[in-house]
Amino acid sequence: MKKRIRIKTVTLFLFVFSTCLFAGNFFIEPISPEKLRMFPIPTDYRNYFFLQSIDDETSIIIGDFTGAEKIVSHIIDEGSDNTIDKIYDYYPDNGKTKVLRKSNSIFFKNDIAELKMDIIDGKIFRENYSYKMKSLETLNFKLDQGTDIFPYGDGYSIKFFDPDAPTTIMSEFFFSKRFERYDLIFKTNYYKLFNSNIQPPIEFSVYCKNSKDPVVAKVVEELLVKVKSVK
Repeated sequence: MKKRIRIKTVTLFLFVFSTCLFAGNFFIEPISPEKLRMFPIPTDYRNYFFLQSIDDETSIIIGDFTGAEKIVSHIIDEGSDNTIDKIYDYYPDNGKTKVLRKSNSIFFKNDIAELKMDIIDGKIFRENYSYKMKSLETLNFKLDQGTDIFPYGDGYSIKFFDPDAPTTIMSEFFFSKRFERYDLIFKTNYYKLFNSNIQPPIEFSVYCKNSKDPVVAKVVEELLVKVKSVK
């Protein structure tokens, strides 16, 4: 039996979603070398990873805090063509920034397409001491369920509610395609660890708007096919 999408197009939802998810925010604006110094240093030294693709540029942020030196690495793909163009490593302990050909983070990969996908599908969060961001696995689970899927503009938003507090949103997702450009957003408000709710210092693991990145495009195309098959 085909599943039915639970659709709600309530004006209040659209207003809240647009103001909360797309409003001005430190992490959803292009990242400059100066802004790199402002990224958070977690008190528990968990690592974090962030994929951002806005217009023609894609960036990856690696917060690497479990090694001998803390590093916030900014890997830049200027043309969103899976080519590494610039790398900045910021060392918060001494305040220095280095421009490198290869990041000193243990999480760095020369294959930037693979690194992008590791963030999108959540592999990098599952396999390392990091904040456990809700990723593609959770999004696909919600699509398979066929619930809490909301048409929004040219795409869809999907909410993941707290099983213990059914009106509280733990994480939310958005994907769309318009004029051969792609949006893909993964936002984790909190996740559960034993009896605690853990709020990540960066609530977005993926923030892509008007992107032409081929990795983002492939994922969104697959999601659009999947969501349209759910009835």
